[in-house]
Amino acid sequence: MDSILSVGIDIGTTTLSMVISRLSFSNTAVSYMVPQVDITEKEILYKSRIYDTPSLDDTHLNGDEIKGIIEREYRGAGVTPDMVDSGAVIITGESLLKENADTLVNQLSSLAGEFVVATAGPDLESMIAGKGSGAEAYSKTHSRTVVNLDIGGGTTNIAAFSCGELMAQACLDIGGRLLQYDEKGIITYVSPRLNDLAQEFGFQIAVGEMTVTPQRLKKMTDIMARALEQVFWEPVGPLAELVRTASSKGLGDFKVLPRIQALSFSGGVGDCYYRKEENPYKYGDLGVSLAQSLRHSSLTSDYQLIEPVETIRATVVGAGVYATAVSGSTIAYSQELFPIKNIPVLLISQAAEQDAFSGNHEKLLEEAAWFQIQTGAETLILCMKGKERVSYEELRLLAEGIACGGESLLKEGEPLLILTEHDMAKSLGQAIGQALGNGRDIVCIDNIKVSQGDYIDIGKPIMKGIALPVVVKTLIFQ
Repeated sequence: MDSILSVGIDIGTTTLSMVISRLSFSNTAVSYMVPQVDITEKEILYKSRIYDTPSLDDTHLNGDEIKGIIEREYRGAGVTPDMVDSGAVIITGESLLKENADTLVNQLSSLAGEFVVATAGPDLESMIAGKGSGAEAYSKTHSRTVVNLDIGGGTTNIAAFSCGELMAQACLDIGGRLLQYDEKGIITYVSPRLNDLAQEFGFQIAVGEMTVTPQRLKKMTDIMARALEQVFWEPVGPLAELVRTASSKGLGDFKVLPRIQALSFSGGVGDCYYRKEENPYKYGDLGVSLAQSLRHSSLTSDYQLIEPVETIRATVVGAGVYATAVSGSTIAYSQELFPIKNIPVLLISQAAEQDAFSGNHEKLLEEAAWFQIQTGAETLILCMKGKERVSYEELRLLAEGIACGGESLLKEGEPLLILTEHDMAKSLGQAIGQALGNGRDIVCIDNIKVSQGDYIDIGKPIMKGIALPVVVKTLIFQ
């Protein structure tokens, strides 16, 4: 059994934390079948304390202090970055909106290990938090449809799982830190998104103009809870649409879910919910009051409530334990390329893919050329579904088109990277090599699912070279 160390770092609106895990891999296929490498054990070795996210002001994160915290936690864990093989740095919620969020990623790169990736993008975070909370596992174990709402300081990441399969994901700008106040109850910060909601009910909130009371807090958090309820309306309610996070793909998938049978809350607000925190002033924000509003909402009366295995740590646990996937075993690659990091995904259209299988490569080449112009990327990974059953002739024609595109678009020395969802990478990689007839490196992997706009990192081979660890990520800085 092979194993790797994985680190998760979550830099949220309200809190910062880190976990270190060990992921173990085994061949789960029977002896006479093609090897099937899976992650078979996930063990959390170290959990950091939970810190308040350091900020310089409302628009800048304190990169030096964040880096210092991560350095101290590495030392506390007895681990150095060069020992780390996989994982993710997750920048979440309103932290994404800070002007120096992308600069912070660069500051942390020296601490990220050889194969830890910086990941942003709310829909991916929804999936990661849903897995880290235990909602995915509960859904699979109990054969039910489960929704997890990870409610942090700036956003609520929502993920729905049915029998362990991710069915829908979305993000709303709803969180405990949309309003903050000092020890005298004087408002010191108001998120514009909170005022978007308040305006719908005929009022606005301004810094310094209001002294908070439990009644005033409740008025605001009842509206926020109502917006969360409306995610599950048919059709989706206007308040939910109003505060949908701009970079979230939308709420349409929740309309066609199987009947929701259970629901859980994670994140800082989820922690307040399950601990039944009663003091609305405890954190100087809306978190406790929002948890109280949720107790009286239809979310808790219309659905069975389950308690997650992780609340405030759901995202960081998901980043460390669930960000890594494993390729299929029928792969082709050149030995000395890894790790490969930050490769943009070109998901070719079904029409272009079908044409390429028939020997017409025009659409594939057009899409690849357009993508390269749009992204300015020197290297990309060409992704397609592929076929479960493909003839030799179809494989040969597809390989010729990919080889032609690689030669025309890639600089000399750049590897040709291909990913297929179906199990056909080894034969496709060999066919591309024959079509190229030169020394260009080829990496062809399968059994990984991606979406347009994703990025991919590929780690060093595991299990005596028969599989590759892969992280699919989304990089969005607004």
